[in-house]
Order: sequence, then C-alpha cells, then structure tokens
Amino acid sequence: MPSVFLSYSRADLPLIEQLAARLRASSPEISIWRDQEKIYGGQQWPKVLGEAIADQEVFLLAWSKNSAASHFVEFEWCTAIALKKSIVPCLLDETALAPSLRTFHGYRLDEVTGLITSLRGAALANEQRREPVIRKLNEITATEETAVLAQAKAVFAQQQWTVQGNIYQAGGDIHIHNAPSTATTPEKAKPLVERWQAWAGLAVAVLTAVTLLLDLPAKWGGAPPSAVPLEQPLAGTVLDEGTGEPLPDVVISLPDFDMKRTSEGDGSFRFRVTSQRQASIKFTAQKSGYKSYSNYATLGNTDLRFPMEKGE
Repeated sequence: MPSVFLSYSRADLPLIEQLAARLRASSPEISIWRDQEKIYGGQQWPKVLGEAIADQEVFLLAWSKNSAASHFVEFEWCTAIALKKSIVPCLLDETALAPSLRTFHGYRLDEVTGLITSLRGAALANEQRREPVIRKLNEITATEETAVLAQAKAVFAQQQWTVQGNIYQAGGDIHIHNAPSTATTPEKAKPLVERWQAWAGLAVAVLTAVTLLLDLPAKWGGAPPSAVPLEQPLAGTVLDEGTGEPLPDVVISLPDFDMKRTSEGDGSFRFRVTSQRQASIKFTAQKSGYKSYSNYATLGNTDLRFPMEKGE
C-alpha cells in the first residue's frame, strides 16, 4: 500500500478522522501523512510542506466547501500537480472540484473500496520534478498563506508545472481535455453482439452527422458555427513574479483587435472580444519597471493568470 499525503481543511477534522479510520480498518498497512500543525508554524513551511508531499507516493485530497476555500489546501494540491503526483479526491460534500482537478475521479466518503483501489493503482510521480520544485519553494520569501499561494502559483505557471493528467496548457491557459468519469463501480461487460450493434449504430450516426454538416453550407449558404464570429470574454489577473502579489496599472493590449485595458488594484482585467469561438489570440502586457510580457490566450478564458518580471 503506498504512503499517502492527506490534504484537508482543519474545519473538516471530524470527517477526516472518519476517513482515516475507515482507510486503516480496510487496509491496516496504509501510511497516512497529515500533520499540518507542525509544518505551518516555521519560516520555511512552503519548502518543508513541498518535501512532505514529494516524499509520499500518492496525494489524497479531502475535498469540501471548507477545503475549496482554504489557501493551504490549494497550495498543497498545486504543489502536488507541480510534482506530477497522482491525485485522488475524496468528496466530503457536494462541492464541485476546482477546474484544474476535474479530470480526477472523486470518491465519496463511504466509497472506501473504490478509494483504496485508486490509491493502490496510482502511478508513481516523476522524481525528476522533485529537485527543481523544492528549490523554487525554498526561494519563496513570503510566509502569509495568501501571499505564499500567489507566489507559488506564479512560479508554477512560469515553469509550466501546472500540467497534470488530462489537463494541458497552451499559451498560458489551462484547458480540460476530457471530462472525468462519474461511474463508481465497473459496468458489467455487454455481450459481443450487443457491443457490435452499438458500434455499428454509432458509426452510422457519425457518418450521418458528418454528411449533414458538410451539406449545411451548400444548402444555407452560411459558414459553419465555429467560423461565425461572436462576442466572448477574456479576463484574468497579472501577478508580480517575485512576490506573487497582484500587479495593478499594467497595460494589457490585444494588437490584432486594437484593444487595451489597464489592470485594476487587484491585478484584474477584462475584455469583450468578437471573433471565432475559442480563437487563440496574442496579448501583450507592459508596465514601467517591468519587462514586457507577450503570449497567447484562448477567448472564453476568464481565469488567465500570468507573472511579470521586474526589469534591470
């Protein structure tokens, strides 16, 4: 049984005690690391906590309304992603997983069998990530939880360490490649004839859909839906690379659309752009005393975050 780092909010401690007891009752050999109190009191807690996450083989995330609001918990799962750890969510309530975690299948508190099976089958992390991630965490100068989280996320984004599982990053944006499975028990295998009929029916449906789509422009004289321009948002936050704090008064430009916005006091900015659905567009950011930043973003993204580095 692998060693497990258990990430949770202390507001959920009674449920966490139940979870730990159920795991140990079903698998006495399980090793659970969850000693938060000794970690967060020291000056180097980001590095020490990162080492604790790296030392365990699997990251077990106890997810709830409380943990979704916890900066400590968010720091932990962001670090786990940076370390390429296998993440197994345990759902303590009905709170939806954060967008970056939704490719991971979650188990309810009473689904101990499935949870243990997932923990046992989790892939081991790439140890090559350990040294650079821990080194970056050791460079974090902030000690207050909000500032530490912002600085860590800025560093992880800059190093492109925000990629995990079916999540991929393109042009600074995070996208979900496919939705997570919702089944908690394996489905009974269907007879061969039934499976063949299902595949045949699916093939016919796909061919029919393709034919109709190809025929639509000829019949209606219009462009396909994806080529029809529409108004879409593009919003996000600019961060100081050194401190991880929000950066105000940054001029963000969309050169292809001749549009400019200045970031607010909390580093936020927002555009409304008319173009093809989810088009990838170039943006630049400039601020006195900082190096210019240029990248690409996908229209429709309202949580674009990027760091800016101070100039010489």
